[in-house]
Amino acid sequence: MNKSKVENKKSISLRFIILVVVCAYFTLAIYDLIQSAIFSNLLISHISLYEELMPLDWWRTLFYTSELGGSVGGILRFLASCLALYAAVTYWRKKDFAFSQIKRQVSWAILLEASYFISLIPSAVLGFVFPTTGGNVWYFGTTPVNEVLFVAGFACLAMILAVPPVLLKLRAIILQGASSPLIVKWSCISAVTYLFVVFWFNTTMQWVGMITTFGVEILLDPFNLAGFVPSVFGLLGIAIATLVFTSPMIKTPNAKLNQFRLGTTAVAFGCYYVFAILVYFASGGYAARPWSWYEMIVPHNPYLWCVIFLFAGLPALARYTIKS
Repeated sequence: MNKSKVENKKSISLRFIILVVVCAYFTLAIYDLIQSAIFSNLLISHISLYEELMPLDWWRTLFYTSELGGSVGGILRFLASCLALYAAVTYWRKKDFAFSQIKRQVSWAILLEASYFISLIPSAVLGFVFPTTGGNVWYFGTTPVNEVLFVAGFACLAMILAVPPVLLKLRAIILQGASSPLIVKWSCISAVTYLFVVFWFNTTMQWVGMITTFGVEILLDPFNLAGFVPSVFGLLGIAIATLVFTSPMIKTPNAKLNQFRLGTTAVAFGCYYVFAILVYFASGGYAARPWSWYEMIVPHNPYLWCVIFLFAGLPALARYTIKS
């Protein structure tokens, strides 16, 4: 009797964890949608000003396609978050749950998320075209060429090439009514792809752009070093650890995941964002350091919702049993 009570106290519902994570994703998607709408309105209402700043028609077209493409991406991700929230709430509330009840919503959410990354194509094109102009065309004042090349060019291209194919494969498996282990396998592959490409490579390119622009001497600054080390080495370690911990499930769909290990990587991942935010504000933010990492880590970061993984991973770290 007492043993049963102890076990009940040491368990938590996977449904609840998923709901909390999706709620964080949904909340930031709303914020990004509002910010995108405000920025898009400014672009459209000030078109005469931008015509003066960018007299070349082809460059102005590319500029607007890139910037408004980001707004379209914000809409796509908001719609994806709405569907994801519906699916998470349904999964959480219904005791007699069957995946078929939310299969349609999940598949559409995944498609919209994949489309979000596809909407980055104009930004990637701009990232590679801008350096060929020698910086002689207007692009937000005096934006450094190398930062545009590495952040908009290489980072966006990597996300476009890597993420949508994996997400679309996951979606196809779901629509085919595949077994749960196979869905979990491709979910793991998708998670690992995100960690390596969307988070580690993307963030590393921000630092490469800064270092090639301002010199490696910027790392002598304590705040810059505090942002550089966890971004380049910490996120890489988390991605590698996640790959190692999920490899049994990827190789053998019926294998079991080690909850404690995955909880550790989830907490570490969430801690990265908490620490990065602290570094951002302690350093004076983008106003004091108008460089790509400082711009992307807080003001224009669509992934700040990942802070929630710090809390989502704690139950597994505390040896709670995750009940499906």
